[in-house]
Amino acid sequence: MSNNTTIKEEYKSYTLGLALFDAVPVIVFLLSGIVIYTMFRSQVFLIGVLSAFAGGLSKVIWKLIIVTRKKDVTWLTKAFWILMSGGFGIMLLSVIIAAIADPAGGTLAGLWHGLTMHPAWIFFLTGFAGMCLMGYLGAHMDASARSNWIEEAVNTLAQTAVLIGVIIVYFGTYYHADAAAYSALKSTDAVQVTAGEQSEEVQTEEVQDEDFYFFDGEGTENILIFYPGAKVEAIAYAPLMKKLAESGTDCILCKMPLNFALAGKDMAADLRSKIESGSILPEGADTYQKWFLAGHSLGGVAASMLAEETEAEQSDSTGGLWNGIIFLASYPTGELSTPALSVYGDSDGVLNMEKYDEAGSEGRWPDDFTEIVLAGGNHAQFGSYGQQEGDGTAAISKEQQTEQTAAAIQTFVDEH
Repeated sequence: MSNNTTIKEEYKSYTLGLALFDAVPVIVFLLSGIVIYTMFRSQVFLIGVLSAFAGGLSKVIWKLIIVTRKKDVTWLTKAFWILMSGGFGIMLLSVIIAAIADPAGGTLAGLWHGLTMHPAWIFFLTGFAGMCLMGYLGAHMDASARSNWIEEAVNTLAQTAVLIGVIIVYFGTYYHADAAAYSALKSTDAVQVTAGEQSEEVQTEEVQDEDFYFFDGEGTENILIFYPGAKVEAIAYAPLMKKLAESGTDCILCKMPLNFALAGKDMAADLRSKIESGSILPEGADTYQKWFLAGHSLGGVAASMLAEETEAEQSDSTGGLWNGIIFLASYPTGELSTPALSVYGDSDGVLNMEKYDEAGSEGRWPDDFTEIVLAGGNHAQFGSYGQQEGDGTAAISKEQQTEQTAAAIQTFVDEH
């Protein structure tokens, strides 16, 4: 390995700003790779991403040494080419391995779906064009600081476009409600189901555009506002909401922005304010005496964050202390005083039990806390959206888990 004590004349114009700016597209690339890994779940792919990132980082370090030490450490530029090309090769290999392991073609079909998803494909195409332009500039421009600024500006724009495309695919890929969930949106003699602030009865396939769904049963005192799990279509929880409404607790099922409850954490407080002012829900809707928050998985986390914020606002008519909060395969992130019910299945393969146990050891659960473990229940069957990746196999049916969960919630509501 060589470590030159002199540098080329072109390198003398390099600045610290240029060296640091060179790190921007490298970091953006790493973020894209991590987001893709959360969807792809291939260790081989992650190795490729980290290898390519290390290559880009070596180029950044090389420029920093040029600027600060006035030395050309040439082995760093060699490492850049080896690690970068090797990293992309490993990422391609991971796709080939996944495709071979999935003879039905699901991997390639999923990849194509992501690349062509609208409007993600526009950003992917922009990123690809930017990378092609990078290659052209690298072959036709000199190594001056001016050329480097142009190349890195193009690289940053290309990598940012790819990251935006990847984020669109991440949030655009979610678990869809099944036919049973959509069936539960139909009104019956016992439960009237309406959608949106206009409170129109659900009759068309356009219900996905509504912000919430109201399940109005014969109960007149209790209402529960529910937050869905991350990347799960809200309608998937319609069977549970309907069962609760039949039991005496009216329910509002929230549709979250990007199917991500943290993005709509305050929705329950906003809905409560509108309900109490009489601006939404069907004409003649009841004035509720007890209000409950509930959520599945990340939805429970988001609900707990709202509960924490409103615990000190008991005199505020638009907020106030909730009568209780229900966690389905979830846990609070901060200390709660609001009465809480936790329900999870003993076959749950998604719930992070280490973090769940930490909530107990760190005293986050309130004094009034009830825990129910459903024998044979898993993570996904709190909703109606099929099997969830990484989940355990349930030993009870989806209908049984729904009934047991609704019964546990109704008992908790009646007692509070």
